[in-house]
Amino acid sequence: MATLTRTWVVLMLLTAVSMWAGHGTGGLGPLGVGLVLAAANVKADRILTHYLDLHRADGSWRAGFRSLLTLLGAALFGIYVLYPMIGAALR
Repeated sequence: MATLTRTWVVLMLLTAVSMWAGHGTGGLGPLGVGLVLAAANVKADRILTHYLDLHRADGSWRAGFRSLLTLLGAALFGIYVLYPMIGAALR
C-alpha cells in the first residue's frame, strides 16, 4: 500500500476516533477533549509529513513543527481544563 494511501486510512481512523470522542451532548469531558486534540495533533503531523513533504526537510524543521503542534495542543487542552477555575476566579 502506498504511503499516501496508508496515511489517508490513518487520517480516516483518527477522524472516526474524534467523532466517537465528541459524540453526544456531554461527550467524555476532559478525556474526550484530550483524545480529540491528540488525534488532531497526529493528523496534522501526518498531513505535514506526507502531503506537504515535511519528511524532506531538515531534522530541526521537523522537530520545530512537531514541537509547535504539541505545544498548541497542550495549550488548548490546558485552557479547556483551567477555564472553569479561571472563570470562577474572575466573577
